[in-house]
Amino acid sequence: MPTSQKFSASNFNQRGVIPIILIIIFTVVVAGVAGVAYQSRKEIKVRSDNTTEVTELKGTPEPTPKNAEVALANSGRLADKPFEQKLTKEASASSKPQFSMYPPAGWENVATTGNYVAEFLSSAKDKVAEHEIWLTVQPSISVNMMKVDYNNLDEAMEDGLRNKTNPNHTIVSKRKITVNGEEAYLVESVMDIGNTVRDILESQIQEELDKATMANKDAVEQEAREDIEKVLAKAKLRINSYVFYKDGYYIIVAGKSLESFWSSRGPQLKSSMDTFKFK
Repeated sequence: MPTSQKFSASNFNQRGVIPIILIIIFTVVVAGVAGVAYQSRKEIKVRSDNTTEVTELKGTPEPTPKNAEVALANSGRLADKPFEQKLTKEASASSKPQFSMYPPAGWENVATTGNYVAEFLSSAKDKVAEHEIWLTVQPSISVNMMKVDYNNLDEAMEDGLRNKTNPNHTIVSKRKITVNGEEAYLVESVMDIGNTVRDILESQIQEELDKATMANKDAVEQEAREDIEKVLAKAKLRINSYVFYKDGYYIIVAGKSLESFWSSRGPQLKSSMDTFKFK
């Protein structure tokens, strides 16, 4: 799946404007609807302010990950070597905090520019499906840094939560913890992405039904719409975030997966996030 185009938020240097920025990359697929050989592939990037970016995936679909790659990504193991942040000259001059962490074994770092200084994606995807309609979500861990002006972590955390603007993103709990000697907040949340992809799914179904010739089109359409509702009911993300405030930077380390996969993904994400350490 192409991941070269990333959302780059501008620097936040005033109080009262911190969103909890999160990007979830997933693909919606509709195949074989109405008995036609059809596959529509769209990549959707969802931000916490409920804005989205939809890209039609052109060309040949990416190869299916090999069984060994998927098994490694699902193993629960961490990489043998830590990821260490490499700062540009500009970032070094701004005194951006440096860090290291051990990502899950077999996960790829796809972060390129902007405030996302690291984003690790799993080759083992979470999938929810009903007949010929499904969506997949790549579990991920991202590290985001934003320059802000606060007195301490509590003040930054309070303002960040106050400015959470996505009504589909619900904070379940938050508590102060210590991560490798650094004060942080653990924020547990759930994001319902069903409404975000509903129109896309429904428009793709309608497009294919309009092209198809069949006697039972109404019945096929009804079944497809029922399947859409079942898929959307499962389209909920679980997100656990470690929030730091250090050297004037608001820093979020966030692990994400479909909520229905959290019993297996959660321990793996926590194991990796617990290795996050400032240099």
